[in-house]
Formats: sequence, C-alpha cells, structure tokens
Amino acid sequence: MTRSLIIYIALLCWGVLAYADNASYQIEIEAPSPLKTLLENHLDIIKWRTNPRMSPNEWKRLSAEAPKQIKELLATEGYFSPQVSVKSTQNQLESLTVLSVNPGTPTLVGSVNIKFLGDITQAHRGLPNEQQLREEWPLPAGAQFQQDAWTAAKRSLLTKLLVNRYPNAIITDTKASIDIQQNTAALEITVDSGNTVHFGELQIEGLQRYPESIIHNLNPIKPDEVYSQSQLLTFQTRLQESGYFRTVEVTADSKAALASQQQAPIKIKVDENKSIKVSTGAGFSTNTGARTQLTVEHLNVFDRNWRMTSSLRLEQKLQSLSGTIRLPTTATGYRDSANIATTRTEIEGQTTTVTQAGVKRAWGSLKREQYVGANLLAEHVNLDNADSSDNYAATLGYGITLRRTDNNLNPTRGYLFNAQFNGAPLASLASGTFLQSYLKTQAYYPITKSTQLIARAELGMVHGKNSAPATFLFRAGGDQSVRGYGYQSLGVTEGDAIVGARYLATGSIEVIQWLTPEWGAAIFTDFGNAANSLKDLKPVYGYGLGARWKSPVGPIGADIAYGQETNDYRMHFNIGVIF
Repeated sequence: MTRSLIIYIALLCWGVLAYADNASYQIEIEAPSPLKTLLENHLDIIKWRTNPRMSPNEWKRLSAEAPKQIKELLATEGYFSPQVSVKSTQNQLESLTVLSVNPGTPTLVGSVNIKFLGDITQAHRGLPNEQQLREEWPLPAGAQFQQDAWTAAKRSLLTKLLVNRYPNAIITDTKASIDIQQNTAALEITVDSGNTVHFGELQIEGLQRYPESIIHNLNPIKPDEVYSQSQLLTFQTRLQESGYFRTVEVTADSKAALASQQQAPIKIKVDENKSIKVSTGAGFSTNTGARTQLTVEHLNVFDRNWRMTSSLRLEQKLQSLSGTIRLPTTATGYRDSANIATTRTEIEGQTTTVTQAGVKRAWGSLKREQYVGANLLAEHVNLDNADSSDNYAATLGYGITLRRTDNNLNPTRGYLFNAQFNGAPLASLASGTFLQSYLKTQAYYPITKSTQLIARAELGMVHGKNSAPATFLFRAGGDQSVRGYGYQSLGVTEGDAIVGARYLATGSIEVIQWLTPEWGAAIFTDFGNAANSLKDLKPVYGYGLGARWKSPVGPIGADIAYGQETNDYRMHFNIGVIF
C-alpha cells in the first residue's frame, strides 16, 4: 500500500513538472491599433513569452508588471491618464493574460515658450532669426505631445542654428510641464546661439604635386563670409569632382572662432590621386550592344596641372577614340577644355565616320551650368543602297542646363532642363550654313508618398537641312527616347537606311509605384518621331512596364515595351539620370 502511494505521488509530481515545461503562454492586448503595435514591440511580457525558461510564477510576475510598463510607454505618446486592466486565466494547456487598455485623452501642446540668448537677439537681416525659428517650430500649440516629436523638434531648432551662422549654438534648458487634469503640455526651451561666426583663411594639408591655386580657384566661399555648412559641402563637392584628389575633407574650426574675433579657419585635407590612372571596363547597352573600354587619365600634363583623358571605346554599333584636355578651374570659375575624337557608328543602314576637334568653356554650378564652344567637324556617310556623302563644318555652340530637384542622384520632385544651340554661320567654313536647336526637359512629381510621376519632353529643329552634317540631324527611338523601338530607328527613309531629319519631337509619361523604399514598378507611355517637315511629324507610340531600383549611383530601370507601329516587344535598360 505504501509503495503504491509513493508511485502515485511520483506520477503526480511528474505530471505537474510536465505541465510546467509544456505550458503555453498567451497574451492578448486590447488597445487602439497604433498603440497596440507600440505595446507589442516593447512589453517585456511579449518579449519573454516564448522563452523556454518561462514558468507560471515568472508569467505572473510579468503580468503584474505589464500595467506599469504600459503607462510608461503610453506617456511617450502623450497619454498620461490611461486605464489598464489585467485578466488572467489558466488551465492545463495554457496561461492566458488579457490586457485591456483605454489610453484616455491625448495630451496636446498648450503653449510654447522659446527663449533666445546670444547674437541671434541682435537685429540682422540674415537667417536664421528669432521670428523664422519660432514660425518654423515643428511642435506648435494644438499638436499632440509625443516624446519623440518633442526630441525631434528640439533637434531641428538647434540644427538650423548650427548649419548657418551659429555653429557653436547650444540648448541650455528645456522643460515640458504636463497638466494631467487639462491634458495639456507647456513647453519651454532656451537656446544660446553664441556669437556669429565668419569663415577665416584656408588651411590646406596633403598637397604634394599640385599648387594651392587649384583649391583656391574652386573655393566658393568669399572672405569673411558668414558660416554656412552648405557652403562647406559645396566646396568639398567641387574638390571631389575636380579629379585631382582621391579623398577630400573640408571642415571649419568653429571652436577656434571663440578666441579669434569669430573667424573660423577652413581646414582642407586632401589625398591626391596618382598622376596616371589606367582603367578598363565592359558592359552592355540595349542601344549599341556589348561594350569594352580602355581609359588612360593623366592628371598633370606638362607639369601644368592639365588633366588629359584618352579613351578607346568598342561597341557593336559604335567605335570611338577620343582625347580631352581639361585646364584647372580659373579664379573666376571658368572650366576650359579641348578635345579631339574619331567616332564610327553603324545604325539602321547608315554608317557614319566623324572626326572632330573643339574647345569649350563652361561655368556655373550644378544647378545652373552653361557653356560656349567652337568645333571643327568632318564626316563621311555611307548608306545602304544610296549615295555616300562627305560633309564638314566649323560650328559655334551654346548650352545651358538647369537642375532643380530634391536629390541629384534619385530625384522625386523638381525638374531638369537643357537647351543647346549649334550653328555653322560661315558658308566658307562649312558645306553650308545651318542652325540646330535642341530642348529637353524632365519633371518629377510625387503623387503620393509611394507613387511618383515622371514626365519628359524633347524638341529639336534644324534650319538648313540640305547642308547640315548628319551629326546634327535628329533620329528617335531607344532607351532614352521612344521605348518599344530600336535605337535611332525613327527618322527619314533614304535607300535602305534610316537617316536623320530636320524636326524631332518625343515625350514620355511614366508612373512609378514604390513597393519598398528602394524597389518599384513602373508603367509608361512614350511617343514621338523625327521628320523633315512638321506635317510629316506624326508620333508613334510605345507602351510598357518596368522595374525600378534606387541604387547608390542613381535609378536603374529594366523595361519591356511594345511598339505600336512595329507590333513588336523590346527590352530596355536605363542607368542614372541622363541629363
């Protein structure tokens, strides 16, 4: 009898232990949707629910602590008087805890008191100023108080001071007083702007082969100019894009300004590129086929800091040999260059061999860039089943590009605009006089946060078609033109070839639906054509779907497009913003 009792007790204990080891712990939260997500992401009872060491006693402890944690989490969202109830049930298979949450009335910002100290309290016309900062305060009276929003608002206020005029600004005091009875928050913040800081002299480190004039000529900052972080960034970008340096760091020692009449020295640290660089590459384009390329760059030709780039490019439909010499940017911001190139293209039954040499002067920032140039050109054109021809021209050119986008690599809002004019004014230096005009624009508009509209249009016209070289005439079709049609397959038929025309008009409307921050799907319609008269300029249409990726080097797209005129489908690839 005693032995049977011992066995029974042992089996009972084993059952209790088995229940403890295999019990299921469940949690249910009854709360408004946004707050429910917050609680599910941060409550300890949810975090530890599936832990293999969970026990009934530990589950009871976590259930008892859950209301306190809930109130602390809701306080960060502006709910300071929530009601929380806990209901627990238990059986042989599971322990269930139900948390019912009534967040109550949200706390609203009742008043905002921003106090300023330092130079910002003195009258001046520059930005930032007290009025502007108060008007742009992102957490005004009437807004729901949230801890994250309060922190972000303080950070935003200080940042506007740090990046312009006051790099030594600090927040000296902050206070958020919560009235639980009235459900309001009184916000107080005191900011000391410190003294106005001006830029001082340049302090350059790392130059070995190149003179300091290269850096001075690229400096957009005027002597004693008021401190601006954007100007430092522009300076650094110019140096990086110059090609002379592997790495560039541009900073201003704002702390030194405290003891030197508010002058912040500009420190430039550079690591020079090697004088000679050789690079090779390979790729594929749906326009011109497989490609291989050899490039040689010399950064100090004749020890005069001239940059020379020589390139051999071999593609299925295009082959070229070119050389360009770029002079250092002048003190007045001009960028001068000279080039010579020979190019052979074989497209749509037309084989063109062009040799040209020219000089160019460019100036302006990325937002507004202009150039003038002069060029000598000679070309030989062979057509399938038609007569060949030779042309030459001495031309003058002017171009302007405007960029007004929110992001240079992956724009979502704004526009790009380019205009080019090339002409041969003297009949004695050309096969005949002509003027080529070309306009192109591309606009970006966010329809919603995840839906984007892109519209493009281009127009071209040539006066003097009978004498203009083929290089200056227009054809359409291809990746950056009318998708659904072959590269430069739209133009004028001559023999068995498609040749350039006097008039060009193309356009595109594209809608992108971003499925993630980096990936999206596109639907588009392209239209346009090239012809020798306006009455013959009848558009053809292309329709398609595509995929988009916001890569670190710009947008990359893969499209499949249907050409209505040819009743055929074509693949197209695009990399970057071509402008």
